Amino acid sequence: MQVMDFISKLQIDLTIITNRSNLANLNKLKEIAKNIKSASLINKNVMTVAINPAVVKVKKLKAQILELKVKLRKSKYVSQEDCKSS
Repeated sequence: MQVMDFISKLQIDLTIITNRSNLANLNKLKEIAKNIKSASLINKNVMTVAINPAVVKVKKLKAQILELKVKLRKSKYVSQEDCKSS
């Protein structure tokens, strides 16, 4: 009886899940859960496709920044050498 008391206290929406005689609703809920899971996977794939080009651009920009830093260091080194030799 404790189980039935607990179930009777559940919200009406949740009693559909626990109601054995209402198998159609349980099957419907299972189908909804599967659809939600599929939609989540699709959304993850869509996000991945959308994000990848941005990641590539960021990586290219990082590489350009590193190249510019190297050039800047070289130019500082060369100008310091020029100042020392003068």
